[in-house]
Amino acid sequence: MVGFLGLFAASPGMAAAAPVGEYGDWRMFVSGSGQAKNCYIAGEPKRSTPENARRGDIFLIVSHRPGQGVRNEVSVRVGYPFSATSKPFARIGSDNYAFFTGAQVENGADEWAWLEKLDDQARLVTAMKRGNELVFKGTSARGTLTTDSYSLKGVTAAMKALDAACPAP
Repeated sequence: MVGFLGLFAASPGMAAAAPVGEYGDWRMFVSGSGQAKNCYIAGEPKRSTPENARRGDIFLIVSHRPGQGVRNEVSVRVGYPFSATSKPFARIGSDNYAFFTGAQVENGADEWAWLEKLDDQARLVTAMKRGNELVFKGTSARGTLTTDSYSLKGVTAAMKALDAACPAP
């Protein structure tokens, strides 16, 4: 997993942090303390298509911010500005999870996507723990459909560590 230290310095809502644990294909990070404590796990895709697409950093994170009442927030950085009309989604097995993008809300985070329904967060995390692969698809501002395949090896152990590092209030 290349470049994780630099990735999180510029991530929306995330402070720079060094990894505190590695669990299969996932790493855990912790930054801040008290009400400003952030804990998150991150994975990078094992495969991305099309292979020749010009992209920046690509990763999926699950974060807890207990001081803000946030648990299991799933977000994805795709390494390109999303199309404002992109309908990105994640799939595990036969289940799909719809996302919205920063391009759709014009918040300066046009390379990011978050789950559309907050109620899906716990359901997606549970599916991640049970599954082998998460596939994420989105369309760039240039009209390129991309597919990123994430290994879910180690996600259960990473989530246990995440829950221990940032327990619910």
